[in-house]
Amino acid sequence: MITNHNSVISLKKGEIIQSYGEYTILQGYILCLTGKHLIRIIKEGGSFIVTEENFIGKLVHYQAQDNVRIACHPNVSPTYFLQKQGEAQQEMMQAFVHQLDIYALPVKNRVMVFWFRMACEIGVYKEGDCYVPAVLIQVEMAKYSHCTRVYLNGVCQALIKDGWLIRGKEWTLIDWKRWETYASGLFYTNTKSRLIISE
Repeated sequence: MITNHNSVISLKKGEIIQSYGEYTILQGYILCLTGKHLIRIIKEGGSFIVTEENFIGKLVHYQAQDNVRIACHPNVSPTYFLQKQGEAQQEMMQAFVHQLDIYALPVKNRVMVFWFRMACEIGVYKEGDCYVPAVLIQVEMAKYSHCTRVYLNGVCQALIKDGWLIRGKEWTLIDWKRWETYASGLFYTNTKSRLIISE
């Protein structure tokens, strides 16, 4: 809950949140990163925990993707925050395992899973399709998909030609049910029915 006692912090693209605590995004997008790996994108209204160093240390960091405003929640009690940190740590460990599953996929599948994950995290669902805002530029998408920009562009062109994607101001994932079926089948085959991506 955001109150008048919450301190509001403004960040520019690339700035990293340094202080541990619980935050809610008032405007913009935050990237949760570890090294060169994108763990997730958090949109306006989403919340996250920056843990103390003795939990996950500096392994994970939260970075502004554009001009961002976040509110820091007051620390109600040390016990409450320790509980929240524990939950955040478990979620992060699961996310690391999920990333390993994704990296085991062939590159084309990895790119499609990357699109699916972005859609689940920041997409807007309308009339059977999912609209994904252009939060990441193509260079960043290639970096986080772990392929070259040229290869990413080739996969995107193939997906457009095959009726999976439409490129515009935002990307449209056509026929969301088909994307869900694709991801379910892929993860059933590769992770023994552990579907790791959810809306």
